[in-house]
Amino acid sequence: MDGFSPEPQWQGKATAKVAGPTADQAWSLLGDFCSLNKWFTSLSACHILEGSNNVPGCIRYCAGSINKANPTESVGWAKERLVEYDKVNRYYTYEIIESNKGFGRYKATLRVQPDPVGCLIEWSFQSDPVKGWSEKAFLSFFESMTRGVAKRLEEEIIGAH
Repeated sequence: MDGFSPEPQWQGKATAKVAGPTADQAWSLLGDFCSLNKWFTSLSACHILEGSNNVPGCIRYCAGSINKANPTESVGWAKERLVEYDKVNRYYTYEIIESNKGFGRYKATLRVQPDPVGCLIEWSFQSDPVKGWSEKAFLSFFESMTRGVAKRLEEEIIGAH
């Protein structure tokens, strides 16, 4: 027995096309494990707590304004461990190890792939049900978050040229 509840796992995948930037250009920005707050506007902080950035085993701390599990707390935070990092294939996998945001088991992969119009961001996850969310609402939030990251990348990369 692994100590986790027998409830069904939530799974989801969101994709968003990024017009213009190549997969390599997008990865040069998104591939930084500790840059999530630059791309996800509700996060106010993202920094390394342990280990070296982009090296499996490192732990980052992310904090922001969204916390449906504890709405009386002004900050929602999570400690996340990098499980796998693949620079060549442009993806990393991480898991939440501690949080005040209602997460039990949670593992996600962020991937950047080539696309004829530029590149494609793919963010997938598996988790136990998250306190304060329905599965449908969490998936909708996850999809919105992925589209927001794509939009910010377009602004950052295209705006720089």
